[in-house]
Amino acid sequence: MIFKGHFNPLNAPLDFNKLTIFENNNEERFVCKEYIYNQGKVLKITDHVNGIISEYDHLNDNEYIIKFYLFEDSVSDKVFDSIKEITCVDGKEIKETLIDIVESKEVKIYTTELEYSNDYLMFERTIYHTDGEEYKIKHEWNDKKTINNIIHLDEPDKVKYSFNKNRFLTECLYFKYEGSVKKTIYEYKNDKLFKLVQFPHLEYKKTILGKIKIIDEAQFMNETEYYYYDNGLQEKEIIKDYETKEIQNIIYYEYEK
Repeated sequence: MIFKGHFNPLNAPLDFNKLTIFENNNEERFVCKEYIYNQGKVLKITDHVNGIISEYDHLNDNEYIIKFYLFEDSVSDKVFDSIKEITCVDGKEIKETLIDIVESKEVKIYTTELEYSNDYLMFERTIYHTDGEEYKIKHEWNDKKTINNIIHLDEPDKVKYSFNKNRFLTECLYFKYEGSVKKTIYEYKNDKLFKLVQFPHLEYKKTILGKIKIIDEAQFMNETEYYYYDNGLQEKEIIKDYETKEIQNIIYYEYEK
């Protein structure tokens, strides 16, 4: 999910046709991801970290297909793995179907349908075609649309998003294990994401006012700062130790026409 003020590499970066995301480890360049664009749309993503190639076929303004290939040592050895069929209305995804490729045959795995109220996602329903299992996710919003509670109706997972008055995401609380929460906080500069701090799953308690107070202490944590070029495109991510502020890694963004 891409939020307001967060860089979205699926959108073509101005008039550039290629984006390369890389690291310099001991002055040796390691490419993490490559994005190829054409006419303002993403055509291909090569994920060198996870060994996945995603090829996009835009059927029209509302429908597109993604073909996924897996590879290990070389992209030339890619193996056709699966397909996603996506349907959108007014720029919002309303349906997604995953199809696996098994012995050169297409096997439909699941279909997810999404419902909205104006611009706000309200409900998700996923049906697994292999066994008929159904999973439902409910999105609850407060009147000011500053709180979004995401409730997995068939699982214990819960997520709470908090937004400021300008609709920028400021905090995410992810409740997966009983008595613990994974907290992420977001800071912005010039309407763009500047800093992200993600805490691990930590023990918490609720205050009298119902707010979450973390009572555990994280041992090792990082924070990420985001920097941008004058044209608004992302330039780099600097990952630091949360306590010492020592730089752990730098991820660079390189654009080509």
